[in-house]
This record gives sequence, C-alpha cells and structure tokens, in this order.
Amino acid sequence: MAKGKAQASVTLPEVNDLLERLVNEHLRRNPGANTDRIHKAYRLAVSAHEGQKRESGEPYITHPLNVALICAQLNMDEESVITALLHDTVEDTPVRSKKLEKAFGSQVAGRVYALTKIKRIDLFARFTGRTMSDEQARNLQKLFVSMVSDFTVLVIKLADRLHNLRTMSVLAPSRAKRIAKETLDFYAPLARRLGLSELAHEMEDTCFKLLHPREYDWVKLELEKTVGRKTATYDQMKSSIEKALTREGISVKQVFGRTKSPYSTWRKMRERSIPLDQVFDIIALRVVLAGDELDCYRALGIIHGHYRPLTNRFRDFIAAPKSNGYQSLHTTVAGESGQITELQIRTEWMDDIAEHGVAAHWKYKGQAAQYHLRETFSWFKLIEDLSEQNLDSKDFVEKTRESLTQGEVLVLSPQGEVVSLPEDSTPLDFAYYIHTDLGHSTQHALINGVDAPLDYRLQNGDVIEIVKNREGKPNPQPEWLNIVRSPKSIVKIKRWFRNRPRRERVQMGRFLLRQQITKSGLYPLNLMDNTKLMLLVRSLRVRKIDDMFDQIATGNLMAVDIVQQLKQLYIQKAMKATPGAPEEPELHFRTAIGLASELGASRKGGKPLRRKVELAPCCTPLPGDEIFGVDNRREHRVEIHHARCPVGARDMQLTIPVEWTPETLTNVYPATLRILGLNRIGLLFDILRELSELSVNLTGGSLNLQPSVTHNYERAALYLVVEVHDEEELRETIQGIGKVEDVLKVQRNYESLEEG
Repeated sequence: MAKGKAQASVTLPEVNDLLERLVNEHLRRNPGANTDRIHKAYRLAVSAHEGQKRESGEPYITHPLNVALICAQLNMDEESVITALLHDTVEDTPVRSKKLEKAFGSQVAGRVYALTKIKRIDLFARFTGRTMSDEQARNLQKLFVSMVSDFTVLVIKLADRLHNLRTMSVLAPSRAKRIAKETLDFYAPLARRLGLSELAHEMEDTCFKLLHPREYDWVKLELEKTVGRKTATYDQMKSSIEKALTREGISVKQVFGRTKSPYSTWRKMRERSIPLDQVFDIIALRVVLAGDELDCYRALGIIHGHYRPLTNRFRDFIAAPKSNGYQSLHTTVAGESGQITELQIRTEWMDDIAEHGVAAHWKYKGQAAQYHLRETFSWFKLIEDLSEQNLDSKDFVEKTRESLTQGEVLVLSPQGEVVSLPEDSTPLDFAYYIHTDLGHSTQHALINGVDAPLDYRLQNGDVIEIVKNREGKPNPQPEWLNIVRSPKSIVKIKRWFRNRPRRERVQMGRFLLRQQITKSGLYPLNLMDNTKLMLLVRSLRVRKIDDMFDQIATGNLMAVDIVQQLKQLYIQKAMKATPGAPEEPELHFRTAIGLASELGASRKGGKPLRRKVELAPCCTPLPGDEIFGVDNRREHRVEIHHARCPVGARDMQLTIPVEWTPETLTNVYPATLRILGLNRIGLLFDILRELSELSVNLTGGSLNLQPSVTHNYERAALYLVVEVHDEEELRETIQGIGKVEDVLKVQRNYESLEEG
C-alpha cells in the first residue's frame, strides 16, 4: 500500500495493541524468550516511518506490525519477525542496509535487502504472459534460486501481501481488482507450493469476493446451508470413528470436520462442470492420530470395516507426498445415513505440515532445516534442478511458472513404487523421472500391461512399464517436446540436442520455432517462409537462417523472442496498412429505451425531461459522457447521443440540451467497442476471458477480417457490445482489453480508426 506524508502518532491505542499482540504471540510460541530485540526493531521502524500514513489514513507502522504478527502466528523465529518489522525501511526511508546490519546482524539486513529487490520485480507481468526483459528474467531467476536456500524471505513477502489484501477496501476498484488477479495468478499458488494452506485460503477467498462478489455470496450461503443440514450426521460419525479406533488401541489426537472454502468449492464446480451437490468434500473429516504411518493404514482398515468405501476414491499421499510435502490418506465412504463423506487420515506431524507447510520446519536449525525441506518439499528440489541446468533465464522463469500451477498425478512402477508427476504427464515423463538414459532410449510403454502411445495422459493408479528401443541407445525426437509435460523432462531433452551435431540442432531449432509460432496462435507455413525469416537474420547477428535455428537449439536465441520480433514486423505493417475503413457491421442488441428518469437523463439545469428517450445505438452514450439530445419526431422520443457522435450531429437543428441526473442508478447500459488486433488463434477467447475477469457482460458482437499475410488476413476488427454502469467502468474495460496480447487498439464506436 502506498504511503503519504502526514503527522503520525505512534501512541495510538491500535498501535500499542498491535505491538502487545505481536509480543504475546511470540512469547506464546517461545516461552521465556527475550523480546528486547523485537522492541528495538519496533522503535527503529517507528522512527523510520515517522510521518508516513497508509491510504486508509492509519499510521504506516501498523502495516509492518501486522506483517510481523502474521509471521509470529506462522511460528517464524525472532530473526524473521524482526525482518518483517523492518521490511519496508530500506526502500522508502533514510535507513540503509549497513545500519540494519550493525544493529541486527547480516542475516536480517540481507533479508530486508532481498525483500526490497523483490518489490522491484514485476511479478505479475512475469507470470501472466507479458513480455519481460532479460534483466528482469535474471532477477526473477535469482529470486527463486535464493529462495531455496532461504525461503523465509518469500514467506514474509506472502505475509506482506496478505495484510495488503485485508486492507484493500480503501483502494480504487480497478487497482484492487488488479491486485486480486495478481494474487490468484502468483501469490496464492506460491503459498500452496510452500504448504501454507491457511494463508492461501484467505488470499483466495478475499480475491474471489472482490472479483466475483455475486458468486462468492451465493457459494458462501449454500455452504452454510449444507453445513447446517449435515452437522448432526457428521458429529455422530466423528464419535463413532473415535470410539472404533480407541477400541483397537489406536491413539486418536482428534477427529474434526473441515469445511471447504468458497473459492475452492467454486473452482471445483467450474473446472469439473458439476453442481454443488456433487462436490462430496464440502465437509471432510480429519482423523489426526498420535502415532506413526502404520497407525494411519491400520485406521484406514478399521474405518473401511465400519463404512463402505467408494471405489476409485482412495488416494495415498503418505507413500507419494505432494510436492509441497503434504501427506495423508484420503478415502471416501458412505457414512451415517448413507452420507457420502471424505476422510483424511494423518499423524500429528502430517497435520502440522498440511496446515503450516514450511513453517512446520522452523523447529529445525541450520543444515537440519534445509535437509528436512529438501526431503519434504519436492518443489524446492525442482527449483534446484532447474537452476543447475544452465537454462536461459526466461526459460527458467517459464518452467517455474508452470510448476506453480500444475496439479499432480500418482502412478506406479512395475515394482510398486509410487511416483508423483505433474498433471497430464505422459509415459515419457515417467521414463525421464526414473532416469535420463531411460527417457532418451524410450520406444513405447505398457500401461497396466497394455501397449499405449507415448502421448497417453497418465491417470491416477496407472502401472507403467517403459520399453527401450531395440539397440538401447539414446534417440530423443524433437516432437517429444510436444508430448512431455514435466519441466524436468523438457530440460533433459533440450540439453540432449544442445550436444548433438549441427544438422540435428538445426532440425531441433526449426521444430522449436514452429512449435512456438503455433503456440502463439499464428501460422507456421506463412511466418517460416525464408524471405520473411531473412528479415530477422541481419538483426540477430547470424549469417544464415540455419545459423538461427542452431542458436535456438543451443539456447543462445529464444524461439519466443524470435516470434515476438516476427509479430512486431507484421503489427507494424498492419498499423501502416490502409485498406480503407472496414464496413461497419450491423450489431443486434437491445437498445436502452425508457422514460428519461428511468435512464438517468434530464434537461440541462436539472429540469425534468418528461419524454421517452433512447440511448442512441450509433454511439451508446453512458453516464459520465458529455451528451446532447435529438428530437425524433417520427418515433415520438428523444435520442441521446454522445457529444462527439457524428450521426447525431447531422440533426443539430433538432437538438435538445440534456445531461445525466446526479442520482446514482444501478442500471447497466450497452456500450459498443471497436477492437483492432493481430489475427491469431485465441485472440477472441483471450478478450472474452478478460471481460469475464472484469465481470463485464457481453450482449453482442461481430468479427471483420482485413486481408493480409497470415491466411490472407493479418488484422482482425472485432465489434463488441458490453454492459457497464458508467463511463468509468467502460474506461477500465478498455484498459483491460488493451492489455491482451496482440490487441493493437481499443476504441468506442463513435471514434475514427485514426484516433488514439
């Protein structure tokens, strides 16, 4: 949150209360601890932020205090709490790193400096498909690599983001929505990868409520109704399970119900296209045992003896933990009164990991902590592996982004070993997981004893056997890059080709460029014409096109950058092209017609306009626009036009001075947009997705292709009719659409193509 200069007092009750809560929380988790250094850090933070206020008007010191409190609640150590208190001092105050190092040591100073560097990296842009510079990619790569050795910095950053989310109500709606989307795209998935489930749930629900308020309210209400109806049944089931396990000599720590969060429920309904009554884990019973892994399996057998298990609803995350360290046995049974119920069986340690993730490891110190993290969190190991592959920084960032959002699939080797792979993995991914040489020499696979193609999508429980080629020699193919899903598999295949003879590298580079063009929604046959590629050769400092392909295969040139340059050439040509103004399409949508008072219009000066009015479809005026009226005597109504509408200006002798009434109405109004973009596959889909994220309804549209290079069409002109409340919301919508990749221009329909 931004700061402003103002007189700020730190003796306010809320500030003192926050400090007391912070100290008490730290002492609760560390009885007898000396809090002198925490008080010293607080005094320095107060001094550094003196006179600064948050946008809410609160003293700025309340923010670092709240961030430190979240860290203390995560059971972070004293050094981390001190870092949280000081995390904004170096960036926005006269305090410098040397002063922090002298007062609190090199570890605190280094972490504060790292947090300052993180703020200077546009994480949102990096992880949502926007173009990034080489320097930005290198900075982000350094962030993730350093995170593996000291993940504390990133956890403090997550705490910082969580408190900003809690106080977003004071922000402008457009800015708040941007922060919410950024959080769902990056910070919440990162929190899940670190196993911080409680923190991730709060982030997701807060953003869900902001971005989709109606859906949030509906899901929340339905969840409350469902929980209310089923509470008695679940209470009976909890008591029965605890008694059954105790009788068999299993020590039960607790059995309790966990209600699925509104965002998780909504996402599951949307992804699987199912109604709420088919979400069977709305309430899951957690059985936490004061024992070991063997007790978990014994408890599973006892519970299955009491309640009939549902087939294909068992997951063993103890034998194959998730990449964030999560371990548990999941089973679904027909419980009391036939109620379908999900059960999660785990030990106390597993429950601690499930709730607090990396925070559960802070009881270890030094090398022991790093060992436990690498052993438990396979995602950290993935980052380490990627960092050792000498990847281009952009390639590293892309693979890390993919690893954040991928789900998991559990499969078995012929020997019964359980292997966790990214969702949608193939037999090739399994082969490369087992060993690089096995992956390189794969010929085909047996899935559950039956021949399967290499692009088969693995399912939970599949037993996989890899059959090597007859010679048993490495023989990767370029098209394998289209088959594998695991970042590690991709890295290993690319590294193989980098060490191959030039002829194979050229073949590989050509394939990678074609693949990237297709991925971008463009047309390889047109863009990979030699005459077009020669336009780039000179600027790339290579002599021949084959040299360019060779450089792509070895990683010295990135296919994504070359495609971007090709696109820029065509975008420049598209913007310079003068094919003549395209014929305006006839758009069919419901125009706004009604009494002037109902639509929020009146005569100038606030005088009532006791006439029926129509918001002219030629310019679709909105509250907030300058407007004028035209007396349509034939239809016996007044047409309301935008002040710049060329159609309404033809009848100036019939104009009536009008204006919008000052009262705020809840109406939505149609508005027509003209969008000019590079013609590619997926452009319309990306625009519609942006409208959905902005919660803007679409009521009509038309597409007009303009001839040029790709498929004889280079530019696409789209005409969309959206529903918004006023000119401000439409302006935010135009800005959102303008950020969609390959959108060249967005205008209201009364503007000429030459404007803007």
